Amino acid sequence: MAHEVDRPTYEVVGPLERFDERDNVFARETLVPGSPDEREYHALHPELVEIDRRLSRFIQSTEIGAGGAAEDPLSEAFYDSAFGPVAALGQPDLVDGPVNSFQVRVHPDVMTRRIKAVARQLGAYITRVGPLNPAWVYTHRGKGPFFKDYEARPPYFSGVPEGYQGLSYGESLEIDHKYAISMAFPQDADLIKTGPSRLCDFETGRAYAISALVSVQLARYIRGLGYPARAHHMRNYGVLAVPVAVDAGLGELARCGYVVSKELGANFRLACVTTDLPLALDKPVDLGVQDYCEKCLKCAETCPSRAIPFGDKVEVRGIRRWKIDEEKCLLYWGSQGAACGICQVVCPWSKPRTLFHRIVAEIATRIPWSRRFLTKADDLVYGAKYKPRPYPEWARLGQSRS
Repeated sequence: MAHEVDRPTYEVVGPLERFDERDNVFARETLVPGSPDEREYHALHPELVEIDRRLSRFIQSTEIGAGGAAEDPLSEAFYDSAFGPVAALGQPDLVDGPVNSFQVRVHPDVMTRRIKAVARQLGAYITRVGPLNPAWVYTHRGKGPFFKDYEARPPYFSGVPEGYQGLSYGESLEIDHKYAISMAFPQDADLIKTGPSRLCDFETGRAYAISALVSVQLARYIRGLGYPARAHHMRNYGVLAVPVAVDAGLGELARCGYVVSKELGANFRLACVTTDLPLALDKPVDLGVQDYCEKCLKCAETCPSRAIPFGDKVEVRGIRRWKIDEEKCLLYWGSQGAACGICQVVCPWSKPRTLFHRIVAEIATRIPWSRRFLTKADDLVYGAKYKPRPYPEWARLGQSRS
């Protein structure tokens, strides 16, 4: 792949610190007030009590399927259909499982090509292989669903695999696999551009659902070859998917907090598989995104919650990078009743995969002085301000409003 470099473009400025998933904003929002987990967490983090209560109220007000009448049931059904079933793919015996006693022996270069071909056939748009940096493994499990008290019920649940970690809230995690297979799954930009909306949620959930299924299938395929493998997806992460993807050369970490790839911009979702299957490593890439984000600011300017910083990078757990305000972001989603995805689609890199835009991406990558001009050109062609699109006709059928 062009633009490969020896080291990722993020700047390491101190010892890398592992992240506790219990500190993830999506884990904190699900803490039930008064529960033992909530009391224990907020005893350690009393400064987060008030903001977490606001986040929790957001979740309770947007939950689907509780038996009550929804304000807009046709629209809210989008969310439930996309995100609800994916939880089943987070079961321990799906993300992990027994390894075949017979071990296939193939040269790493050949096996890597095969793995990428299988991933592509299953539905991954981009697949890259990197080393698994232990710093990207969560210290503790914080986000459900949890399976501590689940009993084996074949064929629906074969039981907890030997050595599986993360059955319950707060359980420590150690994943010592050597490699991480990172995969990107594109979203339909026209549907994301309806956000904040339930249809934007639907498309986000659709991409996440495909990524979950593909990661589970690929991990199972590798275990069938005789090597341990664990899937990591939105309903059962054990690692930080973004830095894993950057190390594998899928793209660069951008101002908006997402990975920006040359092919898809920021408009995609991630999943990965960690494994000990001997593979050939891909190198990280330098697309010029760090310099581009310094000059662009479009995601920060269009972010309605002002969660994306305008200023300089700061140190976060040993890495110097831009740090978004996750609480502002999620509270804005709560005020709208849905996620927005604005930063993903306004990014000048997130354009249709046409020959013209591939050429423009190549120019942006290779010619630094062109980047400020290309941002201005993007404003002229696509608009400097974000305007949500109406629902397409198929999504409006039977509805009185979009």
